[in-house]
Amino acid sequence: MTASLLEASNKDLEEDYQDFIQDEEEPRDPFCLDETQEPPKLPVVLKPLPSGLKYAFPNNDIESPVIISDKLSEDETLWLLTILEKHRSAFGYSLEDLKGISPNLCTHRIPIHPAYPPSMEPQRRLDNGDGRSC
Repeated sequence: MTASLLEASNKDLEEDYQDFIQDEEEPRDPFCLDETQEPPKLPVVLKPLPSGLKYAFPNNDIESPVIISDKLSEDETLWLLTILEKHRSAFGYSLEDLKGISPNLCTHRIPIHPAYPPSMEPQRRLDNGDGRSC
């Protein structure tokens, strides 16, 4: 019985295989890329912010927005942006942007001894004593 099911499924696979055979295109000449040209940057998509917050752009740079309180006056916003622009090298948008800080410091690792394989155990439910679990 098992052999007949296996044979039937193999026949179905062979029939389906014929539907998926496609002629390959002729190989083209390799396309040379200009290594000095930078790849195009993706447009920055700003998400809607909750009330009480707004976007600000140091140096009018749309690529690096900061989120500030919308309760700041125009003078306070300008002062804050001036400070952020002055100390821009201290901020980063990724680990690569943070100069002088080792990625090992910012990377969380869980040490696992090779002799002990990882395992998954079910969580235990706690009982409060009144028959209900927490």
